[in-house]
Amino acid sequence: MRKIFFLILATTLVLLFSVEFPKPTSHKYVNDYVGVLDSETVGKIVSVGKELEEKTTAQVVVVIVPSLSGFTVEEYANCLFREWGIGQKEKNNGVLLLVAMNDRKLRIEVGYGLEGAIPDGKAGRILDEYVIPYFKEGEYDKGVYYGYLAIAKEVAKEYGVELTETSELPERRTDISGLSIIIIVIAFIIFSSILGRGGYWYRGPRFPGGFGGPRGGSGGSGGFGGGSSGGGGASRGW
Repeated sequence: MRKIFFLILATTLVLLFSVEFPKPTSHKYVNDYVGVLDSETVGKIVSVGKELEEKTTAQVVVVIVPSLSGFTVEEYANCLFREWGIGQKEKNNGVLLLVAMNDRKLRIEVGYGLEGAIPDGKAGRILDEYVIPYFKEGEYDKGVYYGYLAIAKEVAKEYGVELTETSELPERRTDISGLSIIIIVIAFIIFSSILGRGGYWYRGPRFPGGFGGPRGGSGGSGGFGGGSSGGGGASRGW
């Protein structure tokens, strides 16, 4: 059993060290390597991202890739976050919205410094209410843009500032029924009880410096400040 564990671990590490992550584009806040977003949406996201960083120093970044190269969405997001160094190094105030089109997976990865403003539950609700409903209808521009606005709004609130563009954020949309909400609440109570008794909860990769080795979170690239993430956030499929 131990041999199997170490074999799996070794294989995973080899793959992670060999993966070639994309480089940030000139747009910085939105990096679409699939061509999903139109130029108007890209321009809007860049405008919001720039205003948010100027007012708070925080960085919210969208990355749309064809696939996860065989990794889980959590592994890929955490490693890419650290590889790019999203957010400021001393504040770790970055957020990544990752979309893998072929795998149909999404993740909001939150930097250490913003886990209080966007805890896992809130990250999940943003995906459920502002992104997933539009993705299911094939409206990727709207899903990405509204998800970005919802994240930016929470970050701005944490810093006590207002953004000019967040007025475009629509009413929350969700497919969750009343019965589902009750089930979720009950599950949350049970989960909280387990944690209170010393239960363990997976929070993402914890390798020093990220899976990318010494590069991860060390200095940042493409205009980023060297921020880091410890695995906080939420993932979804559509």
